[in-house]
Amino acid sequence: MQGSDAGVKAKKSKSAIKNLLLSSKGKGTGHENTASGAATEGAGALDTSKPSAVFKPQTGRPWTLSVALPGSIINNLKNPELKTQLAGRIARALAVFSVDEVIIFDDAPTEISDNVKPILQRLAKHRKESQSNIPKSDVLAEVRPDAEPWENPDQFLYHLLTYMETPPHLRTTLFPHHSNLKWAGALQSLDMPHHMKASEWCQYREGVTLLSPSSSYALVEAGLPYPVKIPLPSDEPIEPKMRVTVKFASARTPPKWPNLSKKDVETLKAELVHFIAPREEAGYYWGYTTRRASSLSSVYQETGFDGGYDFTIATSERGVPLRSILPESKQTFAEETVKLPDSFRHLLVIFGGVAGLEPAVVNDPIFGEQGFTKETASEAFDAWVNLVPGQGSRTIRTEEAVWIGLMGLNEYIEGHGAHWNEEG
Repeated sequence: MQGSDAGVKAKKSKSAIKNLLLSSKGKGTGHENTASGAATEGAGALDTSKPSAVFKPQTGRPWTLSVALPGSIINNLKNPELKTQLAGRIARALAVFSVDEVIIFDDAPTEISDNVKPILQRLAKHRKESQSNIPKSDVLAEVRPDAEPWENPDQFLYHLLTYMETPPHLRTTLFPHHSNLKWAGALQSLDMPHHMKASEWCQYREGVTLLSPSSSYALVEAGLPYPVKIPLPSDEPIEPKMRVTVKFASARTPPKWPNLSKKDVETLKAELVHFIAPREEAGYYWGYTTRRASSLSSVYQETGFDGGYDFTIATSERGVPLRSILPESKQTFAEETVKLPDSFRHLLVIFGGVAGLEPAVVNDPIFGEQGFTKETASEAFDAWVNLVPGQGSRTIRTEEAVWIGLMGLNEYIEGHGAHWNEEG
């Protein structure tokens, strides 16, 4: 039988390799660290010295993936350097799994720490209002920049994630010196498609507007040898130091690239487009947008997507195993176990803080008014999942949960995002 023969051959092959390894134990191969050894690699040998997983878009992508998490996850870390490193690990996960949006929400929207209560008292006295009428956001806006890592963690995390998503050649212009960014230079690069090397060409590029000598066009620094001259849109004002997305008229690499003269750059035809154009038109992963939400319910209320998120997944150690909600899974752990939809437009995955998502639901003013408790918090979401059933550690840190959750959903996301012909 053919299948049986193949199994026998596989076993023999594995056995032969095992015997070879055992017989060569303690022996050299004869060409370690030698020029002759290097020469044995032919011209067509596999080159592993450079990354090969270069993002190659196939077609326009209308669907999006969003992640929401609380800024409070940095509260337990002792110093800004450690807090920065945590932000870096989250940013890496967002980039690796092509997340389109990240929302930093306040999981204790009515609580103000003792350290910032003097600010609240000062504002109330100045405005001649009751302290209960002063929005928390107004109080936190008065926190000193060097105190943000402790007293305004949402802003600290938002600041760092936004900075890391920005292409390196734009950061100096768009981000003034700030204590939050002191350790950002030591973080690992996200290396996303719009973080282009000097020799890379793409029809789309991120840029920043410069002072324009004319009212009819703008000069945009887009990582080319010279600024690009782009006609100004009539329906939207463009100001200096604005981040913009540039689309060149041709996808073909210019003849003299990358050694373009000023005249060569001036002859390139380009236009300003919406930041989602690279994804929707060509299918590029073009980084993530970052926004803050004053509470968990604000994550939903303030979304920019028409119709909001069509499916939300919340994570909790008290949820059902993630695999049980996958469409192909035949496992069910309760009669009401929900399956992920066959297709989606805007998927949202929500992660909790140190105490989980339950307190964020209870502390939320809108969810609280609707009578949600810690015991019924799962009912606020479409799916309530446990990422690691039978976990060996008592705790899974939020930054770890982000990696685990996105990895567990990756295959589903790639295969079930809505296509353009499915748009209603």
